[in-house]
This record gives sequence, structure tokens and C-alpha cells, in this order.
Amino acid sequence: MYTALRHAGLQAEQVSSLIPTAPPTTMTSQPPLLGRLAIAYYCATFGLFTWIWVSIILLCRSFPVLFIPAIAYAIYAIGPGAVPSTDASWPKSLWKWGMWKAMATYFPQCKLHKTADLPPNKSYIFGQHPHGVLAYGTWLGFGTSALGFDVLFPGIDARVTTLNINFRAPFLREYLLLLGVCSVSKQAILNILGSGKSVCITVGGGSESLLAAPGKYDLILNRRKGFVRCALQTGASLVPCISFGEPETYNTINQLRHSHPIRRYQRFLERTLGFTIPLAFGRGVFLPYGLLPYPVPLNIVVGAPIEVEKYKGKEEEEKEEEGGPASIGRVSNGSSSVRGDGRGRSNDAVFEALVDKYHRQYVTALLELFDQHKEKYAKHASDMRLLE
Repeated sequence: MYTALRHAGLQAEQVSSLIPTAPPTTMTSQPPLLGRLAIAYYCATFGLFTWIWVSIILLCRSFPVLFIPAIAYAIYAIGPGAVPSTDASWPKSLWKWGMWKAMATYFPQCKLHKTADLPPNKSYIFGQHPHGVLAYGTWLGFGTSALGFDVLFPGIDARVTTLNINFRAPFLREYLLLLGVCSVSKQAILNILGSGKSVCITVGGGSESLLAAPGKYDLILNRRKGFVRCALQTGASLVPCISFGEPETYNTINQLRHSHPIRRYQRFLERTLGFTIPLAFGRGVFLPYGLLPYPVPLNIVVGAPIEVEKYKGKEEEEKEEEGGPASIGRVSNGSSSVRGDGRGRSNDAVFEALVDKYHRQYVTALLELFDQHKEKYAKHASDMRLLE
């Protein structure tokens, strides 16, 4: 491993610090077996998209007649089958699956902390930070009932969001829909919020996984404003959330030069597919080293809501004054993606000024939330930094 890391462009002292010689001090000696198996299952599901399509291709080569249903499913998934991932119409049948509570036992302290009441009569955008390597805090805190989200926030139906590509594979699509997972596309977010439900977005996305490192809370947030635009278009409140302990779940190798072939390949994957593959290692099911996370404390803190008044463009206000039907009008083009980093095609200076205003409020609230709870949940971590 030492030679491989040296060839990756790291200095000798950096390599020495990355080779795992002992588990973290916050790590328990051995998590419960059921917890280890549950966390291994969760980690394995991240490769399902690739393995499903590889298996389908191999089967079709052996049995060409299978090409017909495979192509038919692909067309369906892109066409009418894509609707449930954009309107949250499927029931969350697997949301309370016992597997998730077993998964939570893997971490010695895994809790969801409420800091303010959230009235159930409105919609919310939960912004989760940081992404980490595999976003355990997002999944356990919002993607399942393992930590009691439905008890702490009764009446709020929050849907975790993911990339569209995950809904293109047979079985994986149905599995995600039964968990209540939805697309992170702009139109999906607007549909879900418009129906009275809420969404959870890991704002930094796959790019942020390349910043993950123990003790570091480095975020990609400065250029992520699409979620604020969606809040303005729907009147949903913004709720900053922090998963304390997420950076400690893995040792990572993120000191590669930007010009290094591995880093360029990681960025290429992120640009083309929306996700990337960080270089990370933890422990195994039975061995001290492997690809499972370290069993460190996870504390997901949900901040106070930031109220956002629904934006009404000049055209819409004129229609309402005339008694005509209201429409989003030009604002519908305010963002090309919920996690997009551009300003979209909107030329409405007032709207963009409001986006910047609420984005600043969100960033301020997030940093304050981190400072308020750092001493208790991340005492030895560095300060939260917004790098991009």
C-alpha cells in the first residue's frame, strides 16, 4: 500500500499518516454482529446500479431473447416509470424496515437531535452537511425511521433525494421508491414541495466526498444555490443540518494533486455521472481493516428553520391582481438543477438578489449551528470551512 500511495503523488510523511496503524480512539472494540452485517448491506447497495446492468448485459449475451425486455424496461424507466421518482407518489413501505435500526447499532452513539419545532403544516428543505464518503447521517437520520424522525417531527414527510441515474436500473429503482427516495432534479423538488411534502438534500453531493477527511468539515456550498431557488419558488423553509462524526467514518486519501490522473478521473466521473469514487478505507466485518466505516459516534443536529417567503414575479402579481391564475412565470427558469452551480437562465435581478440573501442567511445559520455544538460532538475537529 505504501508504494501505491507514493506513486499517487503523496509525500512520505503524508503516506505514513494515512496508513492505518491503529483504529481511532473513538472506535469501540467490536460493533454488534447484526450491526456489522446491516452496515455491510448498506455499503453493498452503492454498487447495485453497476452490478445489475453488468449482470443484465451478460445474461443478454447468453440469452439474446432477454434483450427485448431489457430494452423495454430501459424505455419505461426513462419514460412513464420516471414519474414516481419526481412526485413521491409511492408509499415508504421500507422506511421502517428493522434493518435500519440494526444499522444504527453499528455506531456507539447514533442520535438525531432536534433544536427547534417544525410545524407540520408546511414544507421544508433539509440541507444536510457534510456528505462524507457514504452519507451515513443523511440515510439514518432522514432516509429511515431508525433515529425517530417521525417521532421528533410528526406530520412531516421528508424524502431523501438522489441522482436520476439510480432510477434507471431494474430492481434498484423499485427498491429506492419503496424507501421513499426521490430524484434530486429541480422539477422533482418543486413537485414534492408543491405537494406539501419535504425533501432532504445532501447539498455538497459527490464532489464533497473528495474533501472528506477525519476531523475536517470542509464543504461545497458557496456555489450551490439551486436548493435556495427551489425554496423561493415554493415558499419552503430552509433547515440546516449537520452530521457530526461523518468525517471520522473513514480514513481518506484526498491529498492528491488536482493534476493527478486519479483525481482527474474522479472529477470526470462526477461531471459525467454525478457521483465519484473517493479513495477511502475503514474496517471490515470481521477484520480490523476493510471498506466498512469506523464505528464512531454520529450525531445529526437539525437546526431551526429559516422562513422563506414564496417569490412572486411581476407577471404573476399582475395576474393575481387581475384575478387570473397564478403561475411561476419566468422564475421557473431560475435554476437548471437543484444542485447546479450556475444562475440558470433567469434574468430577474430581484429574484437572484433574494437567492443571494437567503443563501447568506443559510450559511450564517449553518456556521452558527456548528459552533454551538462543536464542543460537544466534535471537540477536536477543525472549524467548518466553505471551500467552493
